Amino acid sequence: MMGCIADNPRSEAPLARSGTIQRLSPLAILGSALLIILPCLEVAADVRLRMKAGEVLEGRIYDLGHEYLELSGRLGSNLILKRDVKHWSLKTLTKPEPKGILLILNEGLEVGGDVRFDSGSSEWVVDLGNGTARYLDSMVERTIDPNGICSDDRFTLRAGFEDRTARAIQGVIAGDSIEREDGIQYLRSSGFFGLRPIEEELEKSDHPILRRLQLEERFRMSLPAGITEARPNFLEQIMKGSSREQVGILRETLLEHGSDLYPLLGLLLLDDAQSAEVRTFAIDVLQRTHSIRELVTAWEASDGQGQLALAIALGENGVHVGISTLIEALELEERAARAIAIKKLYDYTGERFDFDPDAELAVRGDSIRKWRAWWDKNRDRVEGLAVAVLDGKDTSEERRRASDLWRRGLSAEADQRFELAERLYKQAIEIDPTAMGPFVSLGILQYQHFSDYDAALESLHRAIGREPGKGDGVNERVCYYHIGRIYQFGLDFDRARGALLKSVSLDQNYSAAWYELGRIQYEEALLAGGAVEVRRERLEAARETFMSGILALTRYREGLIVVDRTNLPFDNALPFSTRDHNRTLRELRVRILEELGRFRGRIGAISLILDEPKRVLQEYREASTEGSVTDELEKLVSVARAILQSRPGDSGEPVPTGGTENDGEVDAGEGR
Repeated sequence: MMGCIADNPRSEAPLARSGTIQRLSPLAILGSALLIILPCLEVAADVRLRMKAGEVLEGRIYDLGHEYLELSGRLGSNLILKRDVKHWSLKTLTKPEPKGILLILNEGLEVGGDVRFDSGSSEWVVDLGNGTARYLDSMVERTIDPNGICSDDRFTLRAGFEDRTARAIQGVIAGDSIEREDGIQYLRSSGFFGLRPIEEELEKSDHPILRRLQLEERFRMSLPAGITEARPNFLEQIMKGSSREQVGILRETLLEHGSDLYPLLGLLLLDDAQSAEVRTFAIDVLQRTHSIRELVTAWEASDGQGQLALAIALGENGVHVGISTLIEALELEERAARAIAIKKLYDYTGERFDFDPDAELAVRGDSIRKWRAWWDKNRDRVEGLAVAVLDGKDTSEERRRASDLWRRGLSAEADQRFELAERLYKQAIEIDPTAMGPFVSLGILQYQHFSDYDAALESLHRAIGREPGKGDGVNERVCYYHIGRIYQFGLDFDRARGALLKSVSLDQNYSAAWYELGRIQYEEALLAGGAVEVRRERLEAARETFMSGILALTRYREGLIVVDRTNLPFDNALPFSTRDHNRTLRELRVRILEELGRFRGRIGAISLILDEPKRVLQEYREASTEGSVTDELEKLVSVARAILQSRPGDSGEPVPTGGTENDGEVDAGEGR
């Protein structure tokens, strides 16, 4: 920020700042006494801050020129992280603020009025009308000029701030060179407080200088807590260092601050002055850490190759608002860009529309028209999925840190570093015990890899009832699923059934829970004693449950326009795990067919037990049509045909074309 203005007499008395003047003149003592009986000299606090956590703070607020504001008062001062402030407003003063220089004394008292500096005695003189008060320079902590700029490079609000800011903005937009430079310096000095009027002006019309000033302050507001103290030149190095230096510093800082650095990385993508290396690094980190909001913001503000990279980064996280960018890239001159665009479009949508990246533009035109028609038809649905991913209230710092640790734990577990994963999950829980995800992941790890079923049940039960966050709807269904599985292993079928029923009640398309629920009913039927009819009823109930799973998979498949990794029907892990969430659309469709075959195999096995071989043939026909025939179903249909052939007058099932099922057999590979 700028220093104090040139006519501030404080700059004329460097010796006074040394503190060598220790005497307190009689007039200074008199002035101190007059302050007690003349309260009009004190200046009222003028700013109210509303924090994101709901707290309201009032007092003299300083912008320190980095990530912090300072709330100052007679009893001391408190640092306030800018990014934690939701809103600020000017407080209505009970008495007018003096118009001249303000003195801030060491004990926190503010003195205003007709203030001047006596360079001969190195004292500050306040004209009281019927006398003067004098203060040794060592008694004054700082001065505040009428425009809010402080002698120690801080900024605070003074009377007339709105008018002064409006004049500065107009000076930048329409003034001569001197007015423009003065406006830039003042707006840069006003920092946090100047951001709101700058953004209000940008909503009316764009201006490159105002846009740059906005970005500079947003950079400061995005800094992690304490980074300026640890790295005093951090922001300058990020803005002015070489590409290699910038990336190196960002890597080091990422290790120190983790997810707290993500907002800054998102802003770097909005800065056209940043190099390709810095932007690539930021995109890579935000993609791998699923920082969707920052990626979407950067994508909306980008164009060209940068927007293409961001569209792909979003697509790899299951958010496909950038499909329009990929379609536009099909027209680019660079063959490599066209090739990556069509590859990603195929991965995300399963469609090609006969696009050939090597063809001439005239030949590619028909395919591009088909792609645009597809986007026009499906745009609302695709963007609706993105809104669902982004939906959710602002998360606290604790939730962000816990989420970062949780995702690191998921990565460690995927790499089979189970002890590290357990430690990271527990650290996440310690930081934010209200989050559901780390409890669920810890419970799954405890029983699947450490065989500690009691601890797993405790973790999963603690997960239930946690404060909902983004993705916790999926976490809750997975939580009940694994509670059911643990009880299932212990043959406590009643509790297992109850947990799995709760899971499918949370998500009717959750086929994994339907499958285990059907298995429980199947196992209960086989273990049950008593009448044959009772066992038959239980087997029929199990078969109906497996049919419910098929219906769930069918609904999911029919609605699969683009890759939606947020709610996989057959996934028993969590969002951001590595098993199924990185598959292309084609791979997901293949996985759905595998799951359908698994369900139909169970239905076929139950049908044979119930002595209904024709039902086995029916399931085989359905599987052949959809391409989900499995080895198990092949074996079951062979047994069913043998049973039918052994019965007089029932050698096969009639088919529409005449003959028998054996004559009209469908190729098991058809439809794959």
